[in-house]
Amino acid sequence: MRKSLILLAACVLTLGAAAQQQNDEEGQRYWRQTHHMRDASRMHLGSHIAKAPAPKDAPAPKHTTGMPQGNYWFPGEWEEVQAIVVTPYYNYRPDSAGFTNMIADPMVTGVAAYYANYYAQEPSAYGPYRSIIDTSSTFAQVSFYLMDAIQLGGAQAWVRVENFDDSTAVLNHLTTMGLRTGNIRFIEAPGNSFWYRDCGPICFYYGEGDTVGMLDFEYYPGRALDDSLPVYIERQIGLPNFTTQIEWEGGNCLVDGTGMVFSSDAIYKNNRDTYGQLTWDGSDVSTISYTHKRSLTKAQVRDSLAELIGTRATYILPAFQKDGGTGHVDLYADMIDENGFVFSKMPDDYYQWIDYKTGRKNMDSLCSYQTVFGTNYKHRSIPFPSRDNGSNFSSQTQYDLQYTRTYSNHTFVNNVIIQPCFSTVGADGMPTAAWDRANIEEVQRAYPGYTIYCVDVRDFDGSGGAIHCITKQIPAEHPLRILHQSITGNTGNAYNAENAIIKARATNVDGIASITLSYRIGDGQWQTVPMTQGPTCAGSEYEASIPTTGTLSGQYTEVDYFITATSNAGKTIAKPMPATEQSGYYTFYIGENANSGIETAASGEHFGQFYPNPASGEAHMQIELGNGGSYTVSIVDASGRTVHTSGLQASGSIVYTIDASRLGHGQYTVVFEGSQERVVRKLIVQ
Repeated sequence: MRKSLILLAACVLTLGAAAQQQNDEEGQRYWRQTHHMRDASRMHLGSHIAKAPAPKDAPAPKHTTGMPQGNYWFPGEWEEVQAIVVTPYYNYRPDSAGFTNMIADPMVTGVAAYYANYYAQEPSAYGPYRSIIDTSSTFAQVSFYLMDAIQLGGAQAWVRVENFDDSTAVLNHLTTMGLRTGNIRFIEAPGNSFWYRDCGPICFYYGEGDTVGMLDFEYYPGRALDDSLPVYIERQIGLPNFTTQIEWEGGNCLVDGTGMVFSSDAIYKNNRDTYGQLTWDGSDVSTISYTHKRSLTKAQVRDSLAELIGTRATYILPAFQKDGGTGHVDLYADMIDENGFVFSKMPDDYYQWIDYKTGRKNMDSLCSYQTVFGTNYKHRSIPFPSRDNGSNFSSQTQYDLQYTRTYSNHTFVNNVIIQPCFSTVGADGMPTAAWDRANIEEVQRAYPGYTIYCVDVRDFDGSGGAIHCITKQIPAEHPLRILHQSITGNTGNAYNAENAIIKARATNVDGIASITLSYRIGDGQWQTVPMTQGPTCAGSEYEASIPTTGTLSGQYTEVDYFITATSNAGKTIAKPMPATEQSGYYTFYIGENANSGIETAASGEHFGQFYPNPASGEAHMQIELGNGGSYTVSIVDASGRTVHTSGLQASGSIVYTIDASRLGHGQYTVVFEGSQERVVRKLIVQ
């Protein structure tokens, strides 16, 4: 009997410890959420820390930063990188007698605000703190998977640690998890968060040698330690750091690599207050205060951004209102290259959500802007995550309270994409929930050729972001750059009359040794031909042609291609970067759609054509049905297989819609079969 009582007591203690750990993790999650939103909203400013008085005769706001003279450019995130900055998660505790049961929130070097518990809104005191690296919580495990994925992508993981002794704990834990440890560099620097997309530098190239530099925008007031991250990178790595007083976070920055920058109007709100960063005299805690800065008008903010980054075009569109408080564009928009966007599109069931409407308008606006080649940006959509059980959110309120889920918040590491998912990752590297797996497969189709490294980020939900938000790219030295107006998804007779001319601009400080075009037509063998600087080429432009004239007697045919360049120093890069003869190449179409297995039927003048076509998301068709009509609608793939059948019964003027994101890439025939007619329309899904 006594033994049974002891066992029962042990079980109670175990369950109690487990419950305490769960409560502690929930408390930490609440801490992350509330303090991230606290900083984003400015609600805390002025509540417990004084602001320095406005200086007399303060100069006008400074729009420029002493940026280097001459040409400079900000690369796209899909371009080559040498490193990604990331940090393990730390817990902070007071290091003063009598406060050991409190929580510390680091403010300036060596000084933290002491909070009574995770749920406290105001600090109880200030003093020194100690940092404790977290290697046990599920939240903390994410950073170690990021370090592994960064190395898989051929880049170095630059890991910020509070002190170099912590590097041993990081390496030991990576080894315990069976993860990579061979390409890590540690940066010793204080900090108080992990949002490195926001507080890290925005890197660029400048000068004749394409030198890598950092442009450091001011981060949230109250986050001085995070705001100093670029300073420590400059001291320990040697990258030049240029600064500006413009307040802006990296999650609100989207560039196309050719002088276009896109942001949201959250940047206006960030710069209209007069709170600068925290400062102190280095010894007396009572001197900690917010510096005073000038408020900037919208015009000043926009002009500054255009001068610094958006030298070709600057677009500032409405911010999302219900995305965790940031208004950041990286929660729904991404660029796959200089030609186009990939969007996380909310389901149509969310049409009443304010962010659904904002997102649709912003996506339409982005696709109406022009690339450096003078054409509109292309786009395709990827799914929007659901709840854990695969169902949609019941309301925007439900989503706002707990989630900031999106598949767009991922990070490029050369040929690898570190991809957030929302279920346990299985042995095959894919999420185990069926709905999550199906969505990740759609993501893979949107980014062909990339290795998708999935990380379960459910513990981040509601904190304000995911993988993109906590990582920061450092571009490669001596970049080999290829700019190309891609040919993708063309249909009909676009290339029946003449060969397809492929042009590309290739540059490198060491010069270009060779550049080639690889292509295949239909099921034929891959061919590789040199690209040369022909009579119509300018500067660093090269061209070659794909012989499409008369291909297969005009039948509908798929053409795949990619470009490869090698510098005089031996560096080789493909365009698209992950392209091989197996996957990742560009695809376009020539000839008539003759392989569908469906004979052409009535033209049906009261049936319009699908738009957009090619489509990656929804494709629409205007139909005039007058007094009414009834049709069977069949979607047939290129092999003649019917992949979908439904009915259509309506009257008057309607818009018929197909969700192309649910179909695989390729050509489809859509057949409307009625009692009086049979109408055939073509649809290309890319």
